[in-house]
Amino acid sequence: MSTKLIGTFDYPKEWKDYCYYTHSLYIKNQHFRKWISDKDISLFNFSNIKKDIKHIKLGIEDAIKTAKLHFKICYATDSKIKKMNITDEKISSSKLLKTVAEERKKSHKEHANIYIFNKPIKSSNAIIEDGEALTYVSEGVIIFTFDSFRKYLHKFLRRRAKHEALHLLGLNFHHDDIKVTGYSNDAACVMQYNAPTQYLCKKCKEALVYFWKGIEYETNGKFIKN
Repeated sequence: MSTKLIGTFDYPKEWKDYCYYTHSLYIKNQHFRKWISDKDISLFNFSNIKKDIKHIKLGIEDAIKTAKLHFKICYATDSKIKKMNITDEKISSSKLLKTVAEERKKSHKEHANIYIFNKPIKSSNAIIEDGEALTYVSEGVIIFTFDSFRKYLHKFLRRRAKHEALHLLGLNFHHDDIKVTGYSNDAACVMQYNAPTQYLCKKCKEALVYFWKGIEYETNGKFIKN
């Protein structure tokens, strides 16, 4: 993937201020406001990753703990999307999001959902597969796909899950895309494209903190643990 810079900042305060107001991209979306207020994340596993699913869950819990948020994650199975996994050769992201919206409307509940498949995911004109994922922050949805014939290292599953969960929780960029004077921009970070480590660098961690501080101010809600 490209590592072309998409943003540069001259000093840490400029970066923190930018992250503080980034919530404005999402906060007007009613679905975003609802799922962050619910504070629950449901994990649906429609893949052949069985015992190793715990490492994906651990990665998501790592992200929540790193962000110091009042969120919790639990396993779930009851969803019409299970039928999509049986009948469809490829999982359409647009069809999945539509089904999620219908289920939420019917149940009057709206929390974040994470789906794991062994099938390729079709998004617009792109196909993603083999350890890749799509994250929709406003809708509160992550879609993972893994190769059913491949054995994944536990540390890979955990890092990959943490990486995507941190996207969901507000880091709408990759470490490599942003340069901020005053931080070590070459530090290894889980938000690099290939998630080479479990470590979240100071630049990205402060981005996460100030994103949620901005949300707390805007909503008058309490999301960050003391």
